[in-house]
Amino acid sequence: MLLLLALALNTASTAQAATGCVQPGWSAAGAHGLVALRPGERVPTCGGGVLAGPRLAPVTVTGLGGTLRSSETRVDGLVGAHPLTSGDVRGGGHSDLPQLRERLEMTRDNAMRLRVVLATILIALALFAPRRAVMGGAAAITAALVLSALGWTSLTLFALLTLAGSFAPWRALWLFFAAYLVVLVASPETQSLALLGPHPWGGGRFYGISNELETLLLAPALVLGLAGAPLVLLTIGWSRAGADGGGLLVFFAAYARLVPRPRLAAAGVVALAVLFVAVDAATGGSSHVTHSVLHGNVFHDVVHRWRTSWHGVTGAWGRTIVSLICVAVLAVVATRRPRKPLVDAFLIGIAVSLVANDTPQDVLFWGAISGFALRRAV
Repeated sequence: MLLLLALALNTASTAQAATGCVQPGWSAAGAHGLVALRPGERVPTCGGGVLAGPRLAPVTVTGLGGTLRSSETRVDGLVGAHPLTSGDVRGGGHSDLPQLRERLEMTRDNAMRLRVVLATILIALALFAPRRAVMGGAAAITAALVLSALGWTSLTLFALLTLAGSFAPWRALWLFFAAYLVVLVASPETQSLALLGPHPWGGGRFYGISNELETLLLAPALVLGLAGAPLVLLTIGWSRAGADGGGLLVFFAAYARLVPRPRLAAAGVVALAVLFVAVDAATGGSSHVTHSVLHGNVFHDVVHRWRTSWHGVTGAWGRTIVSLICVAVLAVVATRRPRKPLVDAFLIGIAVSLVANDTPQDVLFWGAISGFALRRAV
């Protein structure tokens, strides 16, 4: 039941609209934009041609003006294949497309280097200053957001800001989650175009919180205790903010361990997640999460998600080895006694994430570092 709900919560929406005429390149007439195509995705163009992924391709949609916009992306000038083929796009945007393309390509080029830098920082802190490592995930996200707001992509500045933020007291996490919620709601592009974000250039979800960010935030969220749960859950799961259905289940399950009767609370995790999304939808919220609860194809999603997860771990021998090492680290954290309820809650969250999300390599990698630091910190 938990798996099926998680898959439904994360399925792409199926908005319906009239199909527009798409032309490759930026021609004189029409609304211009960039389309992010994943492997195997194809977009029909005027005259019977197609655009095929993976690529970040310039396009023009006839009959519209300005730059392209879509409710499914929340990034002015950038659209995915589904909105483009279904016609769920409109004009009227004012994005600087050459600048947007350069920024996306720079972020993509820096993706691996950034993760090496961040992993080095967090592992060093976990070994020598574990309480600072617990703050590291929130500090890294803050650094990425600050740089994104300024339009910068410097890895050196990212590292320095992350290190500085890691030395903030744990109580500063209240300010972090409150500010993060505001950014996600008021300026989703700031997160989408950040060095550490949902990777819009990959053709996936263009806004909110990714599995990677969710895992980096799990330990910081738990150290706030149950008092911080409403703020954290709103940030993670609200359609106007994080819109992370799988993350909603992860955090509900983790928090359930911290209540006085964890077994009773665990039984209500799925019901609470459904209630949260239902209230969100009833109050006007709209995202891939709220749409999927009502319209998801559960069986298809089960098959697709497990195939994606399996490929994520086994697609390259390097990822497989790293994932196995991370499993071993988490096993050490789980088997050492005594173990605090906070560590139990973290491990439960990671276990649920491996079931509910489709990037186990990210969950295991950042989960192992954060879990090791949390075990030493508390």
